[in-house]
Amino acid sequence: MDEVKMSAKTRALRKYEAAPTPYASDLAAPRLDLLSPFGPLIGKTELAPELVDRINQYADRHVLDGAGSEFLLPRDIVFDPSELSLGRQIDSLIRRYLLAIDGIAPRSVTIDAVWVVSQREGTPSPMHFHTGDISGVLYLKTPKVDREGLEEQKTYISGRQAGYINFLIGGKQKYAKSLVSFKPRVGDFYIFPGWLLHGAEPFRGSGERRSLAFNTFVNDAEC
Repeated sequence: MDEVKMSAKTRALRKYEAAPTPYASDLAAPRLDLLSPFGPLIGKTELAPELVDRINQYADRHVLDGAGSEFLLPRDIVFDPSELSLGRQIDSLIRRYLLAIDGIAPRSVTIDAVWVVSQREGTPSPMHFHTGDISGVLYLKTPKVDREGLEEQKTYISGRQAGYINFLIGGKQKYAKSLVSFKPRVGDFYIFPGWLLHGAEPFRGSGERRSLAFNTFVNDAEC
């Protein structure tokens, strides 16, 4: 195999290798570095309040009063022509997410579907995965949780009812982590592989947990 072909093959395979860098360190002597090289990565950021407000203004007209509901966002809302449009944000952040993971940006990102989920007290979203390559969640509204301090002392597995989003991979394995939970906050935006199991636990309290979800397909760039 000539040098050019070997170089191309090496670049193509390198996307599967994690960087040997620590995510945390215990600085006591001798220093102990902790590495997390395996498994999917979850991207997290916060979107501008103006964008969240714009989506909520549309959703307020379609959410059922006092009941849960789910509906697609129309293309004119997703692909608003402004610089702060949801479509632009999704495209840009997925490109940055994949560039950070693979070291190369995708050729294209196609947004397949965007929808709003409105949930009331006691309603969960059981563990599930999405179609498409990259999916995501944006929190638009969060409820008032009863006995929030007590609920937060629990975990998803022990029956917490605080409305957290939970990501799960694998099962119970010694010396490994298989679950991560995040407390919803308005504006928080998560990006993750569509195949990654995730779900929202129920909450006890008043108000509405409103989130936006999406599926995208990615055309990878040639290495």
